[in-house]
Amino acid sequence: MNKLDQKRKASRRERKGAKELLRIGQKVWLYRKDKLPAIEERALQIANTALYDALKDKTTTAELLEKKARILDDALRNSGGHYYHKKNWVENVEMLLVAAIVILGIRSFFVQPFIIPTNSMYPSFYGMTPFIYEDNQPPNFIERCVDKVLLGASHYQLEAESSGTLYLVLQNGSSHRYVQSNFPNGRFFIIPTMARKYVFEIGGKEHTLQVPAEFDLDELLAKKFAGIENLRDLPMVVAQDTSLAQGRLKLSDKKFTKGEIPLAFDVLLGDALFVDRMSYNFITPKVGDPIVFRTESIDEFNRQLNQQTFAQIGEDKYYIKRLVGEPGDTLEIQVPEQIFTNGTDVRKGVPGILLRNGSAIEGSSAFVQNRIQTETFAKSSDSELVNGYPGYRADGLLSNKNQIQVPHKNDPSNQTGKNGYFAMGDNSTDSLDGRAWGFVPENELIGRALFIYYPFTKRWGLSN
Repeated sequence: MNKLDQKRKASRRERKGAKELLRIGQKVWLYRKDKLPAIEERALQIANTALYDALKDKTTTAELLEKKARILDDALRNSGGHYYHKKNWVENVEMLLVAAIVILGIRSFFVQPFIIPTNSMYPSFYGMTPFIYEDNQPPNFIERCVDKVLLGASHYQLEAESSGTLYLVLQNGSSHRYVQSNFPNGRFFIIPTMARKYVFEIGGKEHTLQVPAEFDLDELLAKKFAGIENLRDLPMVVAQDTSLAQGRLKLSDKKFTKGEIPLAFDVLLGDALFVDRMSYNFITPKVGDPIVFRTESIDEFNRQLNQQTFAQIGEDKYYIKRLVGEPGDTLEIQVPEQIFTNGTDVRKGVPGILLRNGSAIEGSSAFVQNRIQTETFAKSSDSELVNGYPGYRADGLLSNKNQIQVPHKNDPSNQTGKNGYFAMGDNSTDSLDGRAWGFVPENELIGRALFIYYPFTKRWGLSN
């Protein structure tokens, strides 16, 4: 080392490293000074002071700073115990514990991540949605990796193991059954989760396909192979082989050959968003808010209200719906007299106008878009959706012109002492909501959908 190097001032990086060493030295001295022999405690204190003075002096050379740091390092090696070296497992565990506490605190009081599994709020929010490969040519490995990173896409395909016509085998009269999915299809590859199991038949041989429990493969099959909305509209073929289920739905007249891929698709992850848990501690929920709530006590709350319901939730989950009724509100769906339902799927209710306290509901663009769609149905028999919203459907508690009142805690007839709220999905034809299971008690409200952070699509950003 030449004289020029010896006189070089300590760089920012060198001073930063020395500061970190001093921080540990001072920490060890504070924690262990009462347990150390006097000579070791004194040596550690002198080393800390010397490095502190060197750092305080802006003209300290790199050589002098390194010398003082080495002295402190030697002292720490003798006296630091399990607090030193700074990379030891104890300090790492401490850091992880602090990080975990901070994360839990943020999740409990400020924002909570939430992934939307279903399409009950489509097109405001997306649940799991399919991307069908029309030519049945699956993507290559690199394309799958890109889709996985950007869209959270999982790939599925059905490959013919024999030649013949494609059928969907009914299982006890249903298109699928629920099974437990383990490695590698479980959550995070290791945690078992529920899945839908479909059984297909090609050339007399059974083929199975499992998809997430929340994903409705029925609609995809109906659209893919017949261009229709409901799988049950496909022709039924009674199974001749008694080893198969009660019957089969014929999906295609085409004869598939062994090795051919009749079906290839991706399941795109539902919108992952942050939920604002803070606001409702200071302000009351407002009609139009996309609210997230727990379902644990909803059934019991409605039983205490003596409220007639058409379905039970029966589980503790997180739901996301649109708030359409505050405590004391009167709600009603009115079906226009001149509604045209030719070509419109009315099996899940006839399109109607949602009224709140006697007027068309306001407070969200989803309300407006659903009303526009219902008015479109009333003007013509064209069943095409003009904006993706299907129009609110008169069904369950809100069947045509049936009025309901949202519970208010000050109402003498309300024995629960709690306010209630009424929630519906923006996608009214595909939403199990308040029309079926009733009101949401105020204590189950978690917060308001705040920000879609994944996947990276045009919906990324603030939610509405």
